[in-house]
Amino acid sequence: MKKINHVLLILSLLSSTLMASEDGSGAYVGIGLGSTAYVDSGFAKEQTNKNVKEEIAVSSFGAKLYGGYQFNEIIGIEAAYIHYGEFSVNDEYTYSAQGLSVSANIGYTFLTGQLRPYVLLGLGYILSDFTHENTPVDDKNPTLHIGLGLDYEPMSLGGVGFRVAYESNSFSYIVHEDTQEEKRYPQGFGVLYLGAYYKF
Repeated sequence: MKKINHVLLILSLLSSTLMASEDGSGAYVGIGLGSTAYVDSGFAKEQTNKNVKEEIAVSSFGAKLYGGYQFNEIIGIEAAYIHYGEFSVNDEYTYSAQGLSVSANIGYTFLTGQLRPYVLLGLGYILSDFTHENTPVDDKNPTLHIGLGLDYEPMSLGGVGFRVAYESNSFSYIVHEDTQEEKRYPQGFGVLYLGAYYKF
């Protein structure tokens, strides 16, 4: 009888462990490294009076720190800091940019909680350092933050997981002309990265 009770206890513990793994809830922190891009929408052409493309997309090296809480296998919340690196256009001006964001993380888990595709949707803030004379722009801008990614968390690694994702922050630069008019230039910073995280 005692052996049967011991077997039932072990099965109960295993069952609760698997349920917790499938649920996927818990806090996590991570870091990512990858390539970043900046989309210009004609801003450089008009501000530098150079024969450059209407839309400029250039690449740099970026890093991301992120953390969040997964409420269940579908819904979570994630906050992040992204350093987009430095961009230059025709040696005429340079950008360096950093971003902050808070987003809903919406996805679904497969393979007993090990594989989870997801989307991010939230709000962010871009802090940019724009260097070009006589171009008055705001260096702090609210953004729309969106992303698409895939998390892989092997059960054998005990909370250590890996991520591949693309995320972007979109906003508009507002240039104040001499005529008191405002002109808007849609801008975008994106990052494609590989990451690693730990879930508590």
